[in-house]
Amino acid sequence: MSHGKLRGVFITGIDTEIGKTEIACGFAWVLRKNEIKVGVMKPFATSSKIYSKDYKSQDTAKLAKAAGVGDPDETLNPVFFPLAASPLMAAEISHKPINLKKVIEKFMFLKKKYDFIVVEGIGGVMVPITDKVSLLHIVRKMNLPVIIVSRPKLGSINHTVMTINACREFKVPIVGIIFNQMPIRPNIVESMTPFYIERLTKTKTLSVIPFMDKCNSKKIGSYLRDIELIKYITSSSKIK
Repeated sequence: MSHGKLRGVFITGIDTEIGKTEIACGFAWVLRKNEIKVGVMKPFATSSKIYSKDYKSQDTAKLAKAAGVGDPDETLNPVFFPLAASPLMAAEISHKPINLKKVIEKFMFLKKKYDFIVVEGIGGVMVPITDKVSLLHIVRKMNLPVIIVSRPKLGSINHTVMTINACREFKVPIVGIIFNQMPIRPNIVESMTPFYIERLTKTKTLSVIPFMDKCNSKKIGSYLRDIELIKYITSSSKIK
């Protein structure tokens, strides 16, 4: 896809617990280090417990730290449920309806405030937010292209192809794929998975990030800083 007038990305994944937060934090960190005024958002979050008095979700806390922002939690994460489930299920079990209008209003506020915004999703692209709204409906409403976080293990081809097909069906642009947690000594299937997914979907591999015992924004950012997209965003002549 063309990067013309790009002012934000939506980081999604082929599944839950795949490293979306770490990738989003690395993305925000490297932009911040390049003096880009970057904002972050985690529109929907669910967890078995509240993380802290400042941030209900640990993901939101990590994103805010990586970007160096001080926006209130209710702006960065307008929808949170202390129940590890899809937003639809969590809302119904908690008897608390989801205000989608508020989500978009908070997003538009952050988009105007910052030069670039990194939004992190929840689970995969078809996670239900309400009976009629999936995460992809929200991405389309935000008018953001997606970066898909995948992994080089058995089953990833199926999950990644389905994610890409769903995005295309919704006419959501795809920037590319980041393969996370590549083993230090990958077997032939793991090492070839990015190649086959790119061949089957004609979707660009942005980066292959190795497995790390202690992952942080700086480490992830060091792998992302040289990709074409980052170079484009950090070009002073483009961001203005």
